[in-house]
Amino acid sequence: MLTIAAAAEASRGWGGPVALGLAIAAFAIVAGVTETLRTRLENPSPTEGDAPGVSVKQQVAAVSDTDDTDADTGGWWGRVATIGGRRVRVYDDVDEDQGDEHDDEHDDDRDEDEPTNMSMVIARMDDQGIAYSRIVDHLMDRYRVSESTAKRRIREVRKIRELA
Repeated sequence: MLTIAAAAEASRGWGGPVALGLAIAAFAIVAGVTETLRTRLENPSPTEGDAPGVSVKQQVAAVSDTDDTDADTGGWWGRVATIGGRRVRVYDDVDEDQGDEHDDEHDDDRDEDEPTNMSMVIARMDDQGIAYSRIVDHLMDRYRVSESTAKRRIREVRKIRELA
């Protein structure tokens, strides 16, 4: 078809534009026939918005999350109350007479207080005879310092303890 529209002579003429027009017309005819067949077979394109026969069934129903709190609102677990716009669990039957003595019973290391700063930790570990490398690793883990900082602090603490 394109060769028929092309000019037989070497001069430039209307052959190229005519061939291009015929190609566009052929594409339009094929696209139109395809769309007509698709419509007749009721097989719509999946990209169309209002496809007939297609629906989505809801599988999960909306349920309030506060309807099931009646079962666990009393007894050992306390009760659920709304305080400041938030639902929280409130314990009413706490023994107020249990003071610090009760807490001290369950405190495993009540005689020894934990050292609070790095120098105290170094001094305690050094007194216990813990290896230098273990002290460095402990300082790096607990205080998030570099290895050089940990070693420098150990040297400083040992020097201060020697002078004292």
